Parts: sequence; structure tokens; C-alpha cells
Amino acid sequence: MSVRQRQGRQKATLASLPAAASRGVRHILDGPRQPGVLLGTSSNAAWIQARGHVLVLGGTNAVRLPNGVTVTKPAYAIRSSAGERCMVGEGMLEAGNLRASIVRWWDPRPTLAQVSVLSVTGLVEEARKRFVCVDDGGLGEALMSNDAGAVRHAMCGLLGKGEGLTPEGDDVLVGVLAGLRLLGPALGILGADGMQAAMAPIVLTEAPFRTTALSAALLRHAVAGEVADPVAAFLQALTGRIDLAEAIDGLHTMGNTSGVATACGVLLAAEFLVRGSVHDGQR
Repeated sequence: MSVRQRQGRQKATLASLPAAASRGVRHILDGPRQPGVLLGTSSNAAWIQARGHVLVLGGTNAVRLPNGVTVTKPAYAIRSSAGERCMVGEGMLEAGNLRASIVRWWDPRPTLAQVSVLSVTGLVEEARKRFVCVDDGGLGEALMSNDAGAVRHAMCGLLGKGEGLTPEGDDVLVGVLAGLRLLGPALGILGADGMQAAMAPIVLTEAPFRTTALSAALLRHAVAGEVADPVAAFLQALTGRIDLAEAIDGLHTMGNTSGVATACGVLLAAEFLVRGSVHDGQR
């Protein structure tokens, strides 16, 4: 069978399903069709690299990620293997035997209500009692010292630290970056932008060489304030919009450590912001 015949047969057997996708990757999915590569699959997700980014194709039971595309078929049903070619663009994602056609978009950047420093302080203290935070590699101390150089050094030590597709150290950084980007405006604190601006270049210059492709992509989304649904819920809980205990329970849907590690990073960001506001005389 020729290459052209095989391609024609593959197209004929594609299962076409409607899909919802994150606006964080709309520029990739709505752009011109371009080839990508399947990085791998698990029981509920598949990872596709295209246009220098990573998309995550998941079933409806998978956690929605800021680079996610959700369909009604589980990822293990994709008859393909790592290294095989995919196609992305024109509102579609094709991987293996599956074509996901985007019919709806969701916003991975949560809207946080305006909140007082006193309220966030109390909720952060309550959250600290409900789970044990992971090792932050000195990042928390560097933040509390407001030392941008020490923060960048700690970031480099955390990048890629841990096991899996999203190492624990990266999860902490996702939480810090997203927390600074989103909680600062919610608290009315302008100083958050300066620290986040000092941290963001490390994501672009170091993450691609120090951690996994998926984790580097999630870090870039965090710089823009785009996060997985359970992290968005945790941020909303810290501003009083939803129940804190319920949001913390939701973190465990992200795997053994990712949700909690990310939440630990969010708390570091919140504590940095609260401390800065007190020094500036804000309440």
C-alpha cells in the first residue's frame, strides 16, 4: 500500500467528535492547519506538540487544563503511538483515529472578585491547616525578602525538580506565577506586576531546557494567569467566591501531588502580596 493510500484510509476511518477547548490555545487551533506530533497518551489524556506548544486532548472526565481540548471519547481510545503525526488548525485537532472539531471555548483565566487583605490573610491561614505544603526550594523566603535575584535563583532550582510530566517544582512555580498575576489585581496591589515581570523571563529562557515540554507549556500559561480548573477554583476560594474545603478537595483530582504543589505556590504568592500590602499601609 502506498503512502497516499494509507493516508486516504486513515482519513476515512477518523472518528469525528465535537470538542470544547481552552481560549489559551485558540491561536493554535484556529490558525492554519499545521502538522504536530503525538508525544504520548495515558488513560485519560494525550499530549500533542504543535507550533512550538503542547496541547492536551482529554475526555470529559479529565481535568481541564489551560492548554486543553476536551472530547467525549477517552484518550486511551486513540489508536496511535508516540511519535506519530497529528494535524492541528482550522478549528480541529486530528490525532490517530480521532478528529476533534472545536464547537465551544472556555476561559482558563478565572475572574476573581475584589477582596480585602484581611479576608485573604484569614483564608490563607485556614488553607495552610488543611494540607502539608511541599518543599519550595527557598522560593518562599526569597519572595518574603522581595529579592528578585534570589527568586530567580530559586526558580532555576525548582524547574524540572520531581518526577512525572509535571514535576513538583514546576507545579509550585505555576501556582506562584498565576497567584501573582491574578491575586494582585483582586487585592488592588500594584507591586505584584514587578515581581511577576522579574520571574517571567525564566519561564521563557530556562524552562524549555530544564523540564518537560508539557510542564514548560503550563508555566507559560501561568504567566498569563491561565490555570487548570481545580487551581482556578482554589484561587476563587481564596477570594471568598466558593467554599475553601470544596476547592481543596478538588485539587486532588490533578493527581497525587500536582494540585497540592500548585496550591502551595498560590499560597506563597498570596503571602508575598499580603506582606507587601501591610508594609505599604494597605488593608
